Amino acid sequence: MKKNIFILTILFGLNAVSQNLECQDFKNGTFIMTIEKPLPSLTKITRRGNNQTEALLEKPKELEYMNIPNKAHITLNWIDDCTYIGKYNSAKTKLLEYQKFINHNGGILVEKIKIEGKCFFYRSTLKLKDESIIIDGKICKE
Repeated sequence: MKKNIFILTILFGLNAVSQNLECQDFKNGTFIMTIEKPLPSLTKITRRGNNQTEALLEKPKELEYMNIPNKAHITLNWIDDCTYIGKYNSAKTKLLEYQKFINHNGGILVEKIKIEGKCFFYRSTLKLKDESIIIDGKICKE
């Protein structure tokens, strides 16, 4: 009986530790990114250090007519473990006009809002001359 209680205590302890993810846990690996507004989308992210590949799993119906690639390569400039700037990688892919526009405006700043379970909730900001475009979303470990 004592042996079973000991094993259960260890299993609960390991489970509790595995749920306490930190920003650093989202720097490498495979993730699913979900955006609800302004247009819902679902993207698979593969991240290795400063390199990120995004594969669009669900394209918003409002954008089906546009020539948006299903795959994008992004270079990340890490500010700290929770914050980075992403720019499209022109060495890996020919950039479309909107990708060039984002890069020309300094890239997209991504900041942590909170971490819950295996998900990183973030705010992404594209700063323009007179305004900022802000989109919130979440990235979850697969």
